[in-house]
Amino acid sequence: MVENNKYILEAIGIKKHFGGVYALDNVDLQLKHNEILGIVGDNGAGKSTLIKIISGALKSDEGEIYFEGKKVKINNPKDAHNLGIETVYQNLGLVDLQNPTANVFLGREICYGGLLKLFYLLNNRMMLKETESLMDRLNVKLIDLRKPIKDYSGGQRQAVAIGKAVYWGSKVVILDEPTAALGVNESRKALELIKLLKEKSNISIIIISHNMQHVFSIVDRIMVLRRGKLITVQNVHDVTANDIIKYITGAEKVIERV
Repeated sequence: MVENNKYILEAIGIKKHFGGVYALDNVDLQLKHNEILGIVGDNGAGKSTLIKIISGALKSDEGEIYFEGKKVKINNPKDAHNLGIETVYQNLGLVDLQNPTANVFLGREICYGGLLKLFYLLNNRMMLKETESLMDRLNVKLIDLRKPIKDYSGGQRQAVAIGKAVYWGSKVVILDEPTAALGVNESRKALELIKLLKEKSNISIIIISHNMQHVFSIVDRIMVLRRGKLITVQNVHDVTANDIIKYITGAEKVIERV
């Protein structure tokens, strides 16, 4: 395949089967630079399987992945992290009893340098300062960063999880149902945060969501999967929610890609 700088991420001809069932059957995903791509489809369509392959949680049976125009191997989550791909799953992956700062730096804590480095002493002051700066950058208001994450609202927890992905130099952020279980006001704030990421951080974003209204409010293109197959990819301004629902249900079978 010829290197293509139009896309930051390409997954080409992806196949994955579990026993005799194909979860993904020759699926292509192409994510443009500084784009929000929505992936939609019914349960069992293959959405989660696809993002798990991109994030290194699963290995595909066939297919190739290209990142910034170069062919890459993503065999595990560390490979994805090293490329700059971070995934925020629906459960957020946060430790309830730890505060936001500890969650942002979980597994990648900052230690003091010099001779103190030998004792692995954590530089809590530096990590707190970095977290405060991160939240300011994302326009997220957290009153006390020393409280355990379980004491924050669902929207605030989502913001911390997204902020963590941003802090670690992500070029691509994958969000799995980012507004699930959030109220109307918190969903609005979460969507505003996602828009802000695109506008100010130059990050490319993939969103999986069942909420068609939320999808249409923020994405640039919509990718529809059904029963493990890619059905269509459409510019959001060229289709309606009813059009996409027809693709999801099979009422519209014409395959088009943009």
